[in-house]
Amino acid sequence: MAEPSNSHLPRLLCLHGGGTSAMIFKIQTRRLQWSLRQHFRFVFVDAPFESAAGPGVLPVFEGCGPYHRWVIPGSSTPERDQQRVRQVLRKAIADDPGDGEFVGVLGFSQGGRMAAGLLADQEEGEATGLPYWQFAVLLCAGYPPLSMSSERAREEPKGVVDEHGEDVEPEEREILSIPSVHVRGTLDPHCEKGRRLAKYFNRETSVSMEFVMGHHLPGAAGDTTSSKGDTDAIRDAILRAFAGDLKAGGDEGAGANGTRSAQITV
Repeated sequence: MAEPSNSHLPRLLCLHGGGTSAMIFKIQTRRLQWSLRQHFRFVFVDAPFESAAGPGVLPVFEGCGPYHRWVIPGSSTPERDQQRVRQVLRKAIADDPGDGEFVGVLGFSQGGRMAAGLLADQEEGEATGLPYWQFAVLLCAGYPPLSMSSERAREEPKGVVDEHGEDVEPEEREILSIPSVHVRGTLDPHCEKGRRLAKYFNRETSVSMEFVMGHHLPGAAGDTTSSKGDTDAIRDAILRAFAGDLKAGGDEGAGANGTRSAQITV
């Protein structure tokens, strides 16, 4: 049952990474949840497809399976898979006992790519039967987005570089204007894919934050570079996105080692 203290709050749909679970993601985001406890109710959902444990899940979450993922690599039935994902998301939304409006979607890694896909589908008028997303939070997410549009899913994503070895810039029609917060780790092997994903979001309605960390959130087990200020910076960016007030800021926050740990660009 929803707690009386937060059942009325606006809700965030939370999508875990590949090879993890809703329960694991709830643990991974505990600092962020605490910092936003007066503003949002977090609703976690398991992806529909079981999988092996994802990178970094073991040994910390040994025995915490089953683990799940949002896509099946090389699936011969992508349209049926997309339908299954829609069903899972709709059920999680319908079953949650909170009564606040669903206002945003928050995703980590593969879940972040799914969140980006939900925004792309919304901007193109795709009928998914899901809430209208006012903003998204993309944590350690990479390119390309995971769309639930059958047509877009069949398209091959553009390469990272063109025939001259130069970065391919997105076309104007591909830029998403829904407010978004992008959080990346400079030590994350997927950081460049995250920077590429951010290019597909309007700079006037998005904020990108980079921390000295790997493929995880500040404060993860074994993390020695982040501080409480890093989580506070993410919290503040999320609140600005919800308010529709993402404005340019400079460097923000200092890591535990005394170095500047977060760069914010809009």
